[in-house]
Amino acid sequence: MGRKRMTLIAIAMIGIITMTGCGSKEEEKLKVRIAHDNNVNTPLHKAFLKYEELVEERSDGKIDIILFPGSQMGSVQDTFEQCRRGDIEMSGSSTSNFIQAIPELAVWESFYLFDDSAHAKRVFESEIGKKMLEPLERMDLQGIGYMELGFRNFSNSKHPIIKADDLKGLKIRGYNPIQIEALGVNTTSVSWNELFTSLQQKMIDGQECATNSFYTEKFYEAQKYWSLTKHVFTNYLWYANKDFMESISEEERSILLECAKEAIDYNWQLVDEIEEDTLKKLEQEGVHINEVDTEERRKMGALMN
Repeated sequence: MGRKRMTLIAIAMIGIITMTGCGSKEEEKLKVRIAHDNNVNTPLHKAFLKYEELVEERSDGKIDIILFPGSQMGSVQDTFEQCRRGDIEMSGSSTSNFIQAIPELAVWESFYLFDDSAHAKRVFESEIGKKMLEPLERMDLQGIGYMELGFRNFSNSKHPIIKADDLKGLKIRGYNPIQIEALGVNTTSVSWNELFTSLQQKMIDGQECATNSFYTEKFYEAQKYWSLTKHVFTNYLWYANKDFMESISEEERSILLECAKEAIDYNWQLVDEIEEDTLKKLEQEGVHINEVDTEERRKMGALMN
C-alpha cells in the first residue's frame, strides 16, 4: 500500500473518530423534561423558561431543559404518575390536586392562612414549608419548591364586600362550598365553562377566583364589584423524580436546585407585577375594586376554618 493511500486512510479514520467523539459528547448531555398544565403566557411558564436559560448557561450547555407546557404530556395527575415512574424528570401543580395522594398537603388549602404574598413566600420557604415537602418522598418524588399562582377573591353584582356580613344571602359559585357557606352565602354548583353565562344572566350573584382569571375570562363584563378578600392562596408545588435527583452528580444537582431558587423568585415577582397591572386594567373597565381590612379578613377566617 502506497504512503499516500495510507495517509488518506489515516485522515479518514481520524475524521470518523472525531465525529464519533462529538456524537457521544452530545449523548452525554443531561436531559431534564418538565411537563406542566399552564399555557405559555402564564407567569409560571415564563419562570420555567427562565429556569431553562439559567440552567443551560450555568452548566455550559451540559444540562438540557426540555419544557412541555399546556398539558402536552397529559393532565396534572398524568404527569404526577409519569414523574413518579421516571418517564419525565419534573412536574408540578397546585397542592390542592395532590391532597388525595398526600393528605398532609391539605393544610395549604386552609382559608386565610396568609396576609399577603410576601407573608406566603416567607412561610413556604421557612423550615415548616420545607418540612411539608417531605411526604413527597414516599411517592418517589423530591420537592423542589413552591411557586405562586395567587390569591382568590370574591366578585359579585350587588355591592362591595367590606365585611363578613356583606356576603350573607349572596348566591355564589365558590371553592370549597362548605367553608364559604359559613359566611352565610348560598353556594351553587356551576361548571367553569358555564360560569360567565350564569353571571351574565344573573342566575347567580357572584363567584371567586384569582384576579388574572377574573380579567382573562372577562367576568368583569357581568360583575361590577371585585373585593380583595384574599381568602385562599393558591400555590404551585414543583417536584422532581427522587431517583433521578439522587442519580446525578453533586454538581448537576447543585445547578438544578440553585437555578430553581432563582426561577421561583422570578415567578413570585412576576405574579405580583401582573396582579398590580391587572387591577389597573380592571379599574379602566369600570370595575369597583376594594381592599378588605386585614382584621376583617381574619374574622372571616375564624368563621371559615
